Amino acid sequence: MYKFNHLRIALLFAYILVFFNPFLALSQTNDTAVNPYWVEMMQNEKVNFFQTQRAFETYWEGREVTKGSGFKPFKRWEYMMSQRVSPDGTRPSPDREILAYNDFLQKYGKTRNLNGDWTALGPFTVPSGYNGYRGLGRLNAIAFHPSNPDIIYVGAPSGGLWVSYDHGTNWIVLTDHLPTLGISSIIIDYNNPSVLYIGTGDRDAGDAPGLGVWRSIDGGISWEPWSNGMGNVTVGRMVQHPVNSEIMLAATNAGVFRTNNGGLSWMLSRNGNFKEIVLKPDNPDVVYAAIGGTFYKSIDNGISFSAVSNGLPGGSRGVIGVSAANPEIVYFLLTNSDSFKGIYRSENAGESFTLRSNSPNIMAWDCNGGSGGQAWYDLDMAVDPANADVIYGGGVNCFKSSNGGLSWAIRSHWYGACGVQSVHADLHVLEYSPINNRLYAGNDGGLYWSDNGGVNWTEISNGLVISQAYKIGQSATNKDFVINGYQDNGTSVINESNWVAVGGGDGMECAYDPFDARYSYYTLYYGDVFRNFNNNSNGKIAGSQTNGITESGGWVTPFIIDHNDGNVMFIGFKNIWRSTNIKASPVGNVQWEKVSTMNTSNFNVLAQSYANTNIIYAASGNKLYFSENVKDLSVNWINRTGNLPAVNNITAIETHPTDENVVYIAQQTRIFKSIDKGVSWQEITANLSGIQINSIAYYKNSNEGLYLGTDIAVFYRDNSMSDWILFNNGLPASVKVTEVEIFYDPLSPEGDLIRAGTYGRGLWSSPPYLSTLAAAFSSSLVTVTAGCTVDFYDETLGIPQEWTWTFEGGNPAFSNERFPTGILYENEGVFDVHLIVTNALGSDTLVCSDCITVTAAAAPVANFEASKLIGCAGMVVELQDLSENCPSTWNWEFIPADVSFLNETSSYSKNPVVQFNQNTAYSVKLTVSNHVGDASKEMNDYILVGGYSMPYEQSFDVLTFGEIGWEVENPDGLKTWEIQTLGNGSRTAWMNFFSYNYLFRTDYLISPPLNLEGMQNAYISFDYAYAQKNNRKDSLRVSVSTDCGITWERVYSNGPNGQGIFETTFPTTLSFVPQQIEDWCSAGTYGAPCPIIDISQYAGISGLKIRFEAYNHFGNNLYLSNMHVSQLLGIFPEEKTSSEMQLYPNPASSNIIIRVPDQAVGSEIVFRDIQGIILKRFIVNASETEISTEGFVKGMYFVEVKHKSIAPKKLIIH
Repeated sequence: MYKFNHLRIALLFAYILVFFNPFLALSQTNDTAVNPYWVEMMQNEKVNFFQTQRAFETYWEGREVTKGSGFKPFKRWEYMMSQRVSPDGTRPSPDREILAYNDFLQKYGKTRNLNGDWTALGPFTVPSGYNGYRGLGRLNAIAFHPSNPDIIYVGAPSGGLWVSYDHGTNWIVLTDHLPTLGISSIIIDYNNPSVLYIGTGDRDAGDAPGLGVWRSIDGGISWEPWSNGMGNVTVGRMVQHPVNSEIMLAATNAGVFRTNNGGLSWMLSRNGNFKEIVLKPDNPDVVYAAIGGTFYKSIDNGISFSAVSNGLPGGSRGVIGVSAANPEIVYFLLTNSDSFKGIYRSENAGESFTLRSNSPNIMAWDCNGGSGGQAWYDLDMAVDPANADVIYGGGVNCFKSSNGGLSWAIRSHWYGACGVQSVHADLHVLEYSPINNRLYAGNDGGLYWSDNGGVNWTEISNGLVISQAYKIGQSATNKDFVINGYQDNGTSVINESNWVAVGGGDGMECAYDPFDARYSYYTLYYGDVFRNFNNNSNGKIAGSQTNGITESGGWVTPFIIDHNDGNVMFIGFKNIWRSTNIKASPVGNVQWEKVSTMNTSNFNVLAQSYANTNIIYAASGNKLYFSENVKDLSVNWINRTGNLPAVNNITAIETHPTDENVVYIAQQTRIFKSIDKGVSWQEITANLSGIQINSIAYYKNSNEGLYLGTDIAVFYRDNSMSDWILFNNGLPASVKVTEVEIFYDPLSPEGDLIRAGTYGRGLWSSPPYLSTLAAAFSSSLVTVTAGCTVDFYDETLGIPQEWTWTFEGGNPAFSNERFPTGILYENEGVFDVHLIVTNALGSDTLVCSDCITVTAAAAPVANFEASKLIGCAGMVVELQDLSENCPSTWNWEFIPADVSFLNETSSYSKNPVVQFNQNTAYSVKLTVSNHVGDASKEMNDYILVGGYSMPYEQSFDVLTFGEIGWEVENPDGLKTWEIQTLGNGSRTAWMNFFSYNYLFRTDYLISPPLNLEGMQNAYISFDYAYAQKNNRKDSLRVSVSTDCGITWERVYSNGPNGQGIFETTFPTTLSFVPQQIEDWCSAGTYGAPCPIIDISQYAGISGLKIRFEAYNHFGNNLYLSNMHVSQLLGIFPEEKTSSEMQLYPNPASSNIIIRVPDQAVGSEIVFRDIQGIILKRFIVNASETEISTEGFVKGMYFVEVKHKSIAPKKLIIH
């Protein structure tokens, strides 16, 4: 008996589990691969998140994802929910944040809720520009004043209730003080229009929690919860009895509720997830409702309901339409989870139905239907009150039937195709005004109306601040520039007060270049990154199968632009990818490199240290990775997951502005601090129990002040506080803040601004928290000679509004400026400095004792430097005085004196701007004086105009090209000329063709100006080393310019783009590095000789520049060394043939061996330098002779055999 009873109990329990949780059973079968059960699963808060994910992935496996298929709305929900679920997949209660918010207000609200001064920045009007997904935000509900056609109410799923008193010209929000901003249904009492009822929550996507019904009796000025007996449910639709206004019915996610006392109490009539309820036009006792795709009817005014199946096949979701023109007709527009299943009509008040049509698919994107749709998300219908045969069906677009559903024609299209007007995609509500019979449509972009059957539509969205921001990006250089990524309304930027759309689709992560606000970047889903310049698109720079990237990212893929370099970006796909040329033009030239291999799932958070930009933290769910060499060629990552203080997903990371060891993370509802780069953690959640944290921003002008963007508010805390405070004054109550960023005013912290992106109420701005001050300052000098001046810099923590400085021994002795400059110390001694800073909260004083030491007065010590030292005639140079001991006068002299002073400077200016007019070497002399004496410094031949004199030699054995006056031009921002250290320690110029993955690209290495005046002829010679990669080889071209680089003329080319043999050693599939002398030109038996280029046609001119052009053809590396320019007077008087003389080793450091053909034995051999001067000569008495090079300095020489058949050779001495 004992075993039998337990078996019965176990079977009964299993039955209850399956019966009351059908999704549990479904997840154990293959049904989810056939049927889209994920639609209902995602809308049922009790279903495990991971089960829902698996059902979705199983269903879509092998299916093509099409537009309007419902795929995107699920991914939005998945993204939001994945940040909030428990590690086991349990979803948070919809009212979790509301309860936490109310608890916080109860404990702290009376004394700590007056912080912040928030103002809305919009968008207030539909952004101009990009004509894709321009809009303001989604609407779920529309209602009308019973007698005034100009008064319209609309409800947004996370933006609240809005009213217009002038038919949409202006809008006023009525619910910013409510604990939820989700509105899906509205009733205006026809007996008293000042009485309003709203059904809360988001019916179609769950963007805001449902808190039942709320009532206002003063036209929306104040509200009270009005859902006794209903609880915290999402109210999708409500209807009011047309005779007895005390009777109302509400379709909710928990069932149909009925009240007969004006909402004072509610009774459940039928349980289930109801989204639709409609009254029969001539008899309010007859009520129609729908749960999913099942039609219900009541004949007792909603006290009880019965399902109607006669003629109805069932489906995923249905909406109901009726018309006063024929009250017996009822339409049921039935859908599958995505597509149109059919329009069914009853002519007997819902007792039975017949199919009118099941095509075209009016839920799809296309003009004539097509496949797919997302009817579970965007669906409604309306029937003309004056003609029961006229029906409008809303999905992605709007379709119309004029014959009771037998046929359909499109009446609006999401971007204006099909010969119809553009109306924003995804219709959620269609309503007729009871006064003027106008049709109104609410969609993902806002509100439209038509009074001619959908032929023309007028948008009246302007003024609805209801945008749902995923992410924002504040410009660091312009406070008025903020870029915003919106759900279903693309990406928009605010420039001062104007909004401009710059991208379509769903706008995600976005940012400005940290130094140049002309450049901005935004993303679409899965990490497609686009670049804009002055709000005009340059195109896509990153994404799967774009510019070498081989993977996609998450729905919202994180990226960061390097804090110190606007050319560098990191993106978190499944791995971390790095680019160092994100501004390259065209965008196809942007190059990416995968710099991690440790992860298999998508990254969701990236943060770079402000204090050390080589440090990046990367989070993927509840995993954390750390690197402190992300700029290096080989990046190392450390897995910090095991060090994490909690198991929840990481939702935000912030770094310290000056201490690279300090980092903060949020793990859903908890926040932690580490002082050792994530090795150990301290919890700082304090009084924020149960509140989802989405963003952290460190305010550097404070004592460790942190701003948190959460699901209900902005919070703040600094080191003067033990708890967090609400920083919410002026911000809508309970608004979901998705990201917080800070603008730092360059003049004063008083101009700093906190920006908040919200999911439902657009962009907001506030001055920072006015905290207790901590005075601090620094000075330009701490030790000076008498008669010198000192500058002081305020570094106070907090936001001071007044400054009082006292300078002991200084003149002036007092200042009220923030940054006092030119404080004169005339007498010896040690002096104090006092600073008092003040704001509305009080003041703080800092006394710096013995702060400034003044030594005995001394004569100045002259010194200066120039912005550049060599150039062409007419070059302009900025001269900077670097003299010590505070000179008060300056006198500049130049030899020769042929100079011009620019920018209103003169020879007596401290830092003159000078134009040098002659081709010559200028000497520069500076004389400075003070009250003690004077001093001079003269630099002979300091500025060289017209170029280096001949001969000119350059081996490139330097650290940078700049130190020898050479320039690099890199048009595509990719691989280019660099200095490379070889195995023997010497340096040379090189071009990394091996790793250069873009064909036909050219990079330039440009010499300083050269002066060839007085020369009769001129030659360029150089050494190079090059090996092919397989059968591919690159090119080298040489050009010269006679106008200081404005125009160029080619004088040499080699490789596929030139003539002759280019390679100097054997081919290799490895990255080529010359290992031995024989790898260079003319040094071995393989490959090309070293070039000697005749440029005699340019002899006699100054300002000549030489340009080496590397031309990429997917080959191997090129090395360049020992470049010479000289005249070769009388070196080779006779034309030589190609008979061979061999020199080895070459280059050489001591002895060399000369090998000549037999017919040349007995001939004279001559060694010359590059000027043609003979250094050594002798008779060769054998075919092979060893010669000492002792006494030859490093450089290039020419060896000539006095025999008509043998060409001379170039010899390099190292």
